Amino acid sequence: MKIRTTATIVFLLLLLFAGIALRLLITRQVDGSITLAIPEQEFVLYRVVPLISALIVGAGLGVSGMGLQVLLRNSLASPWILGLSSGAGLGVMATMYFEHTYGATFVGSESGGAILGAVGTLSLVYILSRRRTGIDPMTMVLVGVVVSVLCGAGIMVLQHAVPMGLRGSFTTWLMGSLPEVESWWKLGTLGGATVFGIALISWWGPTLDAACLSDDEATSVGVNLPRIRTRLFLVSSILAAIGVMLAGPIAFVGLIAPHGARLFLGGSHRSLTIATAIMGACLLVFADDIRQIVDIGSGRLPIGIVTSVIGGVVFLGLLLRNRGRV
Repeated sequence: MKIRTTATIVFLLLLLFAGIALRLLITRQVDGSITLAIPEQEFVLYRVVPLISALIVGAGLGVSGMGLQVLLRNSLASPWILGLSSGAGLGVMATMYFEHTYGATFVGSESGGAILGAVGTLSLVYILSRRRTGIDPMTMVLVGVVVSVLCGAGIMVLQHAVPMGLRGSFTTWLMGSLPEVESWWKLGTLGGATVFGIALISWWGPTLDAACLSDDEATSVGVNLPRIRTRLFLVSSILAAIGVMLAGPIAFVGLIAPHGARLFLGGSHRSLTIATAIMGACLLVFADDIRQIVDIGSGRLPIGIVTSVIGGVVFLGLLLRNRGRV
């Protein structure tokens, strides 16, 4: 098992390195043709910053989705489906609205808005999904979709409330986009927080293995379910909020990455967490590679559209499989 785990993680790392190399070398010429070449020095920064952002966002969203799936015992749970990404987006959009409209500036306002929006949304979904016998997984998915739609409506209201000149930047952010220019301090802080959150969930791996059992079985082996669920809830929310802060509401990465990692690696959540983080980073890096290559005539596609197309197909497949039709 250890040999398989090591081999799987090495394979995923090699896949990730291939995606990184491709992203650094893809060059679109003036005539629209695609070549692979080492970029000129002044253009390297504009490729490195989006690449680092993709690694942070992809790994964080992937592990956030895995944490929510363990928390809810629902393989269809993810930050996007449960409305967490939309809630974080609403928090960010609200802070942007007040900053542009009223000139109100607060240190870390967008970061705080994203975290409050993510935690608040997931708390609402969690409360509305409770039944006397516990959490109903299907009800939670349905409630999450409804809350996501409501948060999306709130975002649209705020978008139309700002001056016309600012709507373009808001729309670009809503479709999901990796920043090409970002402060190294912000990238370092959010990247460090993401690594710390992933390390925490990986450290809790044996406890998560037991938490996947029934409540009685988990309690009988000494697992404090309320405590581990609270911790998992908070860390998963923060990881998703970090992703929204950097790249906007990107869908389906938190759903696809855990399932993709489980195809290669089962067993302990300690190793599965690492594999999921690498898988999530791979997904977003390769999605960025695809959008560099595909040109529909009006410029590069937003990365959120690429992940939505891929994720939508995978999500339908998971739904059909869970209903026993595949």
